[in-house]
Amino acid sequence: MKLYSPMFLWFLLLIPILILMYILKQKYEEREIPSLFLWQQVLAETEASTPFEKFRNNLLFFLQLLALLLAIFALASPFINIGSKNFENVIIVIDNSGSMSAVGEKDTRLEEAEKKAEDMVKGLSSDSRITLVSASKNSKVELSGSTDRKEVINKIKDIKPTNSAGDINDTYSLIKSICNSYNSYKVVYYTDSDVNLKEINGEVVSLAIPKENVSLDYISQSKDNDYLKVMVRVTNHGNETNSEILLYGEEKLLDIKNVDIKSGETKTIYFDKVQTKDRFLKCELSQKDALDEDNVIYSIVKQKDGSKVLMSSNQNVFLEKAISTIKDIELFKTNPGEAINGDYDLYIFDGKLPNSLPKKGNILIINPEQNNEYFSVSSERDGGKGNVLSHAVTKYMDKSSFVVSKVKNIEVPSWGSTIIKVGDNNAAFCGEVKGQKVGAIAFDLHNSDMPLTPEFPIFINNLMSYMLNRDTVSGTQYYTGENIEVIPQPEANKIWMKTPYNDNIDLGTKYPLKPFDEAYKPGIYEIHQKIDKNEQTKLIAVNFPTSESDTSKNFASKNSQKDGGELSKSGINLTNILLALALLVLLIEWFAYVRIHGR
Repeated sequence: MKLYSPMFLWFLLLIPILILMYILKQKYEEREIPSLFLWQQVLAETEASTPFEKFRNNLLFFLQLLALLLAIFALASPFINIGSKNFENVIIVIDNSGSMSAVGEKDTRLEEAEKKAEDMVKGLSSDSRITLVSASKNSKVELSGSTDRKEVINKIKDIKPTNSAGDINDTYSLIKSICNSYNSYKVVYYTDSDVNLKEINGEVVSLAIPKENVSLDYISQSKDNDYLKVMVRVTNHGNETNSEILLYGEEKLLDIKNVDIKSGETKTIYFDKVQTKDRFLKCELSQKDALDEDNVIYSIVKQKDGSKVLMSSNQNVFLEKAISTIKDIELFKTNPGEAINGDYDLYIFDGKLPNSLPKKGNILIINPEQNNEYFSVSSERDGGKGNVLSHAVTKYMDKSSFVVSKVKNIEVPSWGSTIIKVGDNNAAFCGEVKGQKVGAIAFDLHNSDMPLTPEFPIFINNLMSYMLNRDTVSGTQYYTGENIEVIPQPEANKIWMKTPYNDNIDLGTKYPLKPFDEAYKPGIYEIHQKIDKNEQTKLIAVNFPTSESDTSKNFASKNSQKDGGELSKSGINLTNILLALALLVLLIEWFAYVRIHGR
């Protein structure tokens, strides 16, 4: 046994004080006696009142002394080792990836892992420093080198399921770097996956208990005249079973299919001639199993195609590179003077203009050579420092600083707004006329250092969003735990995400917009952007990753411990036990006092 707070043993000095209190305590009792023959008895009682004679049959004193000793030793934090080594540093790694949401023996695997970790922490010596790491798609150090048991246990309880794909072995580099800073350490993994400990001094507490599970892995739909054809892929990770697959249009039941599926089999189910105008589809398994999160899958009915942009230019590497980084734009290129075939959402003319400008689709003109039907332009003149004016297209560019060597002046039409001035020249404008958006930049980008500034990609992103009314997300299908990239509209003054659990999370409007990283629950997420009095809403479907659905695995390697390993049985802290015994002794002393003096 070891005492981790021996300084509290100074409280043993209270014992002589307790004894002294009993010695100094005097108690007299008057009695009437009928005869002098009783003086001999009085003398005997007087001898019994000498100080140490009081303790012969004084039960209350010994009970109080025992309670005091128990309390003092409890404060000294006694710890009993149970035949194992204590480590100065303990690193706890808890897997909170998708498969840990599956049911274990009673609760989910993650809940059972947290309970086992808490029990282990309670059994560690008081001077052990504990580092806590959660492991899913990304590893996170929740706590480092703490000796506060309460803090550690609270942090363990705070670890939530991410439902994301993850490999516990991806934590190796992080754990190894932590271990290299310690002389004495032990790593304990709580996971349902196999762990390669390599050169780490560690053990694995396995939560892998084979369970029955059927998962919905994939959903897609295609247009078939006025109907939808929906395809769903389902996999059985357990024994042969029969289940119903329910297809919903939002919350309205559209169709039901029965499926018999063998162990380990994957089947593709088709729903033909689905008639719906709902914004999204949902497929659900009627039968419950070990992992509920993969029993439902969502798909967004196509809202908008990606934008097609045609750029007519001899060579403008700056512009081409900036546009090609925008995910939802498909860029086509042609040389000036070539015939234009097909329809595009945006036409970009760099330098030479065609004889006739398109009547459909939006138009961006760069370094125009002559007047056109939308605006007039002067001949080229000396430039100067660029001045950015306030507009949705120039949002987040207030710190921009660039110089233009040669520039032309644009006579901005009444329906347009100047966005860049160079000296007294209107160097860029944009606007809308008869439902067609038109923009112009009155200088060659090669005659300016603007493409070299950090604000240039922001300017092009804003300009493309304005000219194309771009979607707010680059994709509509994500897995839980993945970051959702949101494309802010330059005119938006408020952007927020509505989650399946009806939380509204403000995303801010500062560029670049931070990706949304809290999609831990499958379902439909709504991105809202408020533009003046109008509001845009776009839907995205977040589904459980199929890589986490196999709950039939059982990793029982030589490193694994079913109920916890060496550290989880390392010892017992007697503090709480001794305090409980001290309280029990005081209760016994109180009952004894009532019994003796209550007669």
